[in-house]
Amino acid sequence: MWCRTNNSELKETKKRLKAAKTAALKAGKLLLSRKDFKVHSKGWHDFFTEMDLESERVIVDYLSRLFPEDDFLGEERGGGNKPGAGLWIIDPIDGTNNFIHNIPGYTISIAYRNSTGDLTIGVIYDPRHRELFWASRGEGAYLNKERIHVSTIQNPDKAITIIFPHPRIQGNAPFFFRLMQKIYLQSLDMRNLGSSALHLAYVACGRAEAFIHPGLQIYDMAAGLVILEEAGGRYSGLAEDENPLETGNLLASNGALHDWYLLQNKSLEV
Repeated sequence: MWCRTNNSELKETKKRLKAAKTAALKAGKLLLSRKDFKVHSKGWHDFFTEMDLESERVIVDYLSRLFPEDDFLGEERGGGNKPGAGLWIIDPIDGTNNFIHNIPGYTISIAYRNSTGDLTIGVIYDPRHRELFWASRGEGAYLNKERIHVSTIQNPDKAITIIFPHPRIQGNAPFFFRLMQKIYLQSLDMRNLGSSALHLAYVACGRAEAFIHPGLQIYDMAAGLVILEEAGGRYSGLAEDENPLETGNLLASNGALHDWYLLQNKSLEV
């Protein structure tokens, strides 16, 4: 159970939350303003653009001026090398394929992990829809200025599931397609919007009941997990005793259906 110990910590958290929101908005404005950019490859089905680098630079420059004592871990430039320091975890464009193809749904994701290792702040910005999802521990989750909560749906046949295999981990595709089929035959519908951060935000605000995905990195999910939990949701690995922050295999849900989703995965492993 998260607990805040003093007013000084509360003040610092609010200061960092405000800064993270501002940084996300600055990066979003940048992404909306650029029409021409170069695309580069990091490997199989793994692309980045010069705008990924520029967005990360804008975020890090802004936050480092305010919090020079903090460390930074970005998808594009790495980092996270100061033991014991607070850590900003940044995905400058989550959903780069959407961005490259001019498809709405790419996001900026910023999380903060304090010096004791707790994720305390999460900010996700969808610039195309001007939707800013944000949360800090113990203070609830919000979409722009409105408080958000996960859905209360308890029946799988009324649930929307966001699920798809990892495009760069093709070896697990057969198992994952079996899991997708099993869930599809018992639930309302499925989605894939192309941004893991956005998927977590959508579960947090009740637009979907679950998000299931293997092979994520910490910057894909750190901000979204804070928002999800503050909205009343639940997360685990695809197996309940698995830590998704270590394995990258994530099941995030509205809580009411979490055990049901775990059961679908477990039934295929037997």
